[in-house]
Amino acid sequence: MVYTQKIIKVGNSAAITIPKEFLDESGLKVGDEIAVEANGKLKSIYAKPQKMSDQAALTPEFKEWLDKFTEEYKPILKKLANI
Repeated sequence: MVYTQKIIKVGNSAAITIPKEFLDESGLKVGDEIAVEANGKLKSIYAKPQKMSDQAALTPEFKEWLDKFTEEYKPILKKLANI
């Protein structure tokens, strides 16, 4: 799901609010720690629970490509897995 949020000023910092619907769906709550990965060149931010911070992040674009690739080459990948 895509949410449109504004960057707001909080003291000398900036913040992005998290929609209640997302918190409800994800099980996250106010006070939970999150790890934030930022890429200035791509102007992107990825946040995940701190306990998952050691897991690599997949961009939505890469995940979509990976899903298409896996579906297209499923028979070949199955054969390779059984070698």
